[in-house]
Amino acid sequence: MDIRKIGDLSPSTLSSPKKSIENDAFRQIYQEKLSTVSETPAPFLFDAKTDFIDQGDKVLDLLDAYAAELNNPEKNLKDIDPLVKAIEKEMNIFEAKRADHPGMDEEMDGIAQDLSITANVALLKFQRGDYI
Repeated sequence: MDIRKIGDLSPSTLSSPKKSIENDAFRQIYQEKLSTVSETPAPFLFDAKTDFIDQGDKVLDLLDAYAAELNNPEKNLKDIDPLVKAIEKEMNIFEAKRADHPGMDEEMDGIAQDLSITANVALLKFQRGDYI
């Protein structure tokens, strides 16, 4: 190998114009695809079970606050009503997430069912007027 000929490019070693056009077409298509890929937001990865547990935790926190409000003699039912509406809203989200993941293990499904019953009974008692 003659290292002095490295810089000497003869016309036979240059790529043909047809190959250059093909490379430009490929480059153009590649750039278009790359731009659409970079514009697409990355998918938000989350664990559905963790999301479901977090939603159940929100409901439990609201139920704890509800129990504290019921034990507070300075609060009347009108003061507690926004909290009851928040429990109802979060329970609807919880139930929707539960319906979206029917393949839940039995233990998790049992906990979800217990929480759902507890919250719905509390809401029913409030709406029925048991605390008047």
